[in-house]
Amino acid sequence: MGKENDHNLVAEKAILGGVLRNEENFDKVSPYLKDEKVLKDFETRLLWNKIKELKESKTPIDLISVCNALTKDDRLLGLNEDFVVGCSEIESLETRTESYASQLYEKYLLRKIINKSKEIQEKAEGNYPNVYETINEAHTLIGNLINIKPSREFSVNEQLTEAINDISSKEKKLIDTGYESINRFAGGLTRGEITIIGGRPGHGKTTCMLNLLAKAVSNGYKVILFNRELPNSEVFKKLICLESEKLSYSMVRKGIYNQNDLDELERVRKLMLTKYASERFLMFDDIRDFASSVPEIKKFKPDIIFDDYIQLICTDSKDDRRFQIEKLVNNYKWLSKDMQCATVIVSQLNRNVEYRGSKMPLLSDLAESGSIEQVAENVFFVFYEYKADPKSKLGSNVITLCARKVRYGDTGSVNLGYDGDKCTIYNDLNELENRRQITNEDIPF
Repeated sequence: MGKENDHNLVAEKAILGGVLRNEENFDKVSPYLKDEKVLKDFETRLLWNKIKELKESKTPIDLISVCNALTKDDRLLGLNEDFVVGCSEIESLETRTESYASQLYEKYLLRKIINKSKEIQEKAEGNYPNVYETINEAHTLIGNLINIKPSREFSVNEQLTEAINDISSKEKKLIDTGYESINRFAGGLTRGEITIIGGRPGHGKTTCMLNLLAKAVSNGYKVILFNRELPNSEVFKKLICLESEKLSYSMVRKGIYNQNDLDELERVRKLMLTKYASERFLMFDDIRDFASSVPEIKKFKPDIIFDDYIQLICTDSKDDRRFQIEKLVNNYKWLSKDMQCATVIVSQLNRNVEYRGSKMPLLSDLAESGSIEQVAENVFFVFYEYKADPKSKLGSNVITLCARKVRYGDTGSVNLGYDGDKCTIYNDLNELENRRQITNEDIPF
């Protein structure tokens, strides 16, 4: 143990000595010394902080400048001229200064990972709910440790081949939304990317998301859904009406049925038991935070993640909510890339839209808009004009999907057929009318 500490102290002094002899080494080693605890020796920590003070005050960093900057308190704590000179006199190759810092940083990360592992054990044994947050922190530390190791080889041939395969077989990368009118914007959802669905309360955000989900399951994709707002039972009621196209959501919620309705319920139940089988569909309404969501996602390996909605995801961070949302969106982005799945996130709007003449949402209307729109591939807004203005010429059976951001395609808007009481969205009004004829409905527009 003593030999290891002696070796660490020599390395720490060599690093600081390298900076004292050549100020250019400061920028090389500072990324590894952001946390002073990377340096285990108390005096070397004091010296490093003194060097940083000089850097911040734009004073040249050298042996004389540091010695002149020493205070009475520094000397009482053990940082004196002899210690500083001793660091500068340690013989080492100038080219190794950064390497020594990297080695110390590696040992520091290993110490933190060991401590986090112990913390995970304690929290797991104590059945603490925030154990997953600690697991994610350990995962980040391990990632940092991996990143200071030699990089993986990059093969132009392999990457070019993969890109060409994606072009020739676009279904590998693109996921069909099930709506021709929505696919026109960008061809579908892209694996490794995030799509945001925003809208005002009551304008059909969740209904739009559930219709995309139902289409995805019909097309054979594996889907996972996190209900942050509604309980699973309420979401299933919407899906029942969507799959039926006959049952009324208002009647289902009130529990008002006749015999025909009960027969239809049984038919839909059998259909959904097969369509939404557990190997292709998973849904949670009791997971409050992102950290607890990740293990379920990695275990299920979905093609699409649906999350309703991001502003309700809990976090232990004490940062401003805007920064919390930014971190959540970025975490979802990296998770989507890692899992090679598409992610669809529902988002609330801020109140800006309420004070404008036009009620059609803009990117700036997203709650915490800057952090969300920068990361997202697509930003779609659901706008139900009839809700905003019952005298609307579009009527109650049209809902508008406005694509404000499409990274790999075109922006624009499309009017979709909408039957709110059946929780169903159609490609257009004609498709809605045709489906009503098929289901023997005779409801005037």
